[in-house]
Amino acid sequence: MIFSSLDDIGNDRVCKALTGLTKDQFKHLLLSFESTYRDQYGGPSLDAPSPAFPGYLSSFGHRLFFVLYYLKNYPSYDVLGYLFGFSGGHAFDHLETLLPILQASLAHLKTLPERSVKTVEALDRLLEKQPTIIIDGTERATLRPQDKSQQEQRYSGKKKHHGVNNLVIANPAKKILFLSSTVPGSVHDYALFKTEFPPALPWFQKQLIEVDLGFQGIKNDYPHARAIQIPHKKPKKSKANPDPKLTPTQKKHNRKLAKTRVAVEHAIGGMKCLHSLVHRSRNHLAHLLDTFIYIGAGLWNFKL
Repeated sequence: MIFSSLDDIGNDRVCKALTGLTKDQFKHLLLSFESTYRDQYGGPSLDAPSPAFPGYLSSFGHRLFFVLYYLKNYPSYDVLGYLFGFSGGHAFDHLETLLPILQASLAHLKTLPERSVKTVEALDRLLEKQPTIIIDGTERATLRPQDKSQQEQRYSGKKKHHGVNNLVIANPAKKILFLSSTVPGSVHDYALFKTEFPPALPWFQKQLIEVDLGFQGIKNDYPHARAIQIPHKKPKKSKANPDPKLTPTQKKHNRKLAKTRVAVEHAIGGMKCLHSLVHRSRNHLAHLLDTFIYIGAGLWNFKL
């Protein structure tokens, strides 16, 4: 059996390689995980695993390690089951049970980002203490769907592969404040932004917004926003301008903006320490694709 207790793990470096968390972080999360599990399932006693039931996980720590190990290292169900002493089918069944428990545990710790903002007032409450926010999109590769219509929806002409996208809003301290729903890879970052925050409403009246060049047109579409910072775009080459360049002032502005915008890149990178968010996803169930990144964002905020 790959795990029996946290004492089996030598140090924080090994623990982070296996679960994405240090030993102290694991212990802290385990308290919430156990409480959430008992609330939902009545807290049956946990004895040693029985040979007659090889699909059993013997303790709350064992269960938390199991689900974190899967998210961090992303083995196939057959490999996961082999490592923990049961079948691939048992491994999938355990994940279907434990992923919602882990998500609820992070919700109890208040580290999950907001998923949907319906009104301007709700956004103002969410960003009440955030004078500056940074917005960016993140994509994940998936296997090519067998369904033809889904193939077209998930194909990203920019990335030349099939995938799914999410929109992320973070603050300069790298905390993920908002994570959009998971959409097919053909949906552009800015199109997703306009779906989540329709331009007809007066969004972002109290925040400075920082975005990248993928959000061209945002200043015109969101005139009510207090301030929007977007990099200067290099002019197109033409007969009148055969060698287009940015001015020194424009380059300086872009460098200054990049230094602050890197916070959202770090947040996305920290969230993607989980291999389930980096490797081409083998999971065909849409709810799992969304759950992976939601839990990933919650774990990143938890570690902050």
